[in-house]
This record gives sequence, structure tokens and C-alpha cells, in this order.
Amino acid sequence: MHLLQFKIAFDGKTLLLGEEEWGFLPQVLLRSAIMFIVAIIALRLIGRRGIMQGIFELVTIITLGSAAGDPMFYKKVGLLPAILVFVTIVLMYRITNYFVAKSRFFEHIIEGRTVRLVEDCRFRIENFKHEELSKDEIFSDLRMHGVTHLGQVDAAYIEASGKMSLYFLPDEQVKYGLPVRPELLETEQEAIKETGMYSCGFCGYTEKISKTKKHSCTICNKTKWVRSVNEKRVK
Repeated sequence: MHLLQFKIAFDGKTLLLGEEEWGFLPQVLLRSAIMFIVAIIALRLIGRRGIMQGIFELVTIITLGSAAGDPMFYKKVGLLPAILVFVTIVLMYRITNYFVAKSRFFEHIIEGRTVRLVEDCRFRIENFKHEELSKDEIFSDLRMHGVTHLGQVDAAYIEASGKMSLYFLPDEQVKYGLPVRPELLETEQEAIKETGMYSCGFCGYTEKISKTKKHSCTICNKTKWVRSVNEKRVK
């Protein structure tokens, strides 16, 4: 029987630097700072709804996770560059946090602004031009918050985290509004066959419309309408 002999090669320089030289360490600091900024810009371009959490925190998690993982199983990646990445990211995090706390302008650049989506029981369509928002996503969020139609909603906001915040009208103040149930939205029509309360299928503006072949919304000039409802919230 032959005894298996194992030889463990331990090279301190490889452990600390991988395949790089000491002169590479200053580059690590610069590379980390640049990639931190690039990651923030990329995630801002993706949009808050695609992230559903704070952009700043997500960037930190991504960059630290990558720095921690590579030296664990890549021989060519040394520990010192990874440690310098950690130091740089933590410093960038602290510096950015400082400026976010001191400057509202800087906070808006990093995290974005809170956007009001619903006002006066209709969508504020002027805000849709600045946000990558899908109407299907909005209707889905409204339904998950227990909304039946926009006449129940006093205000709705998309927060910097990408989540929706809602404020409801009291039952006695509920108005006619655009329904958010899919089967009702699918009844969207251009010709008004019966006088009644109708809501614009695009912006949610609601008004009484007499029988007509075509009627334009005074807010957005769209011509597709859905029969309004005014039922109270089910609590």
C-alpha cells in the first residue's frame, strides 16, 4: 500500500497579492472608487421600480459582495486588494452618507425623489414622463393595497425605495373613479353609449359624459373611457 502524500504549498505573497505586485495596490483604491460611482449611476438608470430598495444600500451590498467573494476561490486574487476594496467602499459609503445628510440636492441625486402618482383621484401624468413606470405595475400595486378605484385615493406616492405609499379618503368623501380591476379596465371604450360617470383610461380623470361617439379627456386628450365606480373600501 502506498501512502498518499499531500504537499500544501503556502506562499505568503500569493496569499496577499495573488498574481499582482505591490505597485497594483494604489490602483485598487482608484478602481474601487470609480466602480462604486459607476454602480450608482447604472442602478439609477435602471430605475427604482426595478430595484425595490435603496440604490445606495444596494450598491454597497453589490460591491462588498463581489470584493469578498473573489479572493475566496480565485488564486490570482489576493487578500490585500480585496481588503483595500472593503476599506475604500466603507469610506465612500461614509462620505456619501455625510453629504446625503447635509444636502437635499445630493440626496436627490443619489436616491432620487419621491414622486406623487395620484392627486384629485387621478394620475398625475406629468410625473410619468420622468419615471420608468408601467401602468400594469401601478394598477397591481394599487390592488395589493386594497384599492378598488381611484376615487378612494387621496394621494399615492412612489418612494425613493420604489415602493408605493397610499393615503385614502374617508368613506363619506369617496368619489367616482377609475376602477383598477383588470376585467373592468378591459371594458375601455371610445363611444359612450349611455349617459353616466366615466373615467379616462389613461389618466383617470372622471366626469359625467352624455351619449356620444367620441369624447376627449380635458387632461390628456385621450378618447378611451371606462365606466366609473364609487364603491367604498372593503376594510
